[in-house]
Amino acid sequence: MPGLRKRIFTAALMGLAASGGAFAQTGNSAPSTGEVQMQQCLDKAGKTSANTSSCVGTIIDACPGIEGSTNDMVECIDQELTFWDARLNTAYKDVRVVYAEQDQDEPDGMQLADELRDTQRAWIAWRDAKCSFAYREFRGGTMGRITGADCMNSMTAARAIELEEHLANARM
Repeated sequence: MPGLRKRIFTAALMGLAASGGAFAQTGNSAPSTGEVQMQQCLDKAGKTSANTSSCVGTIIDACPGIEGSTNDMVECIDQELTFWDARLNTAYKDVRVVYAEQDQDEPDGMQLADELRDTQRAWIAWRDAKCSFAYREFRGGTMGRITGADCMNSMTAARAIELEEHLANARM
């Protein structure tokens, strides 16, 4: 996500320079516009994770507040994070169901559903630690809030895509 981070960093600097007292975004038009554009991107991308990954940042880019205040930028990032978090949770639940069924059917003694749960818990701890560092790397403040939020979004999107790939493979 270096390109996205560079755009956010540049937008943050421009927004801070240009808007002394920018106000938080109101209304719900940006999420619906961004979600429509996200769905179009995902439809075009198909099922491959590399193509799906290219859609990360679509809701953020469509959000009018991305070039506004820090609060506006973080809100834009959070709108996309909500999208990816929902996909992650759906994929996680679905793949656990498939693995639980396989665990019952296979005499190999593997418990993939439990292993996935443990892996997911470890991933959450890793994501939270990494994104906390991304925030603290800038000693908090304006850029820390933006980089921390971007970290949460990009890692959650990547994990959602990864879990969707696990689900597709598990159903084969």
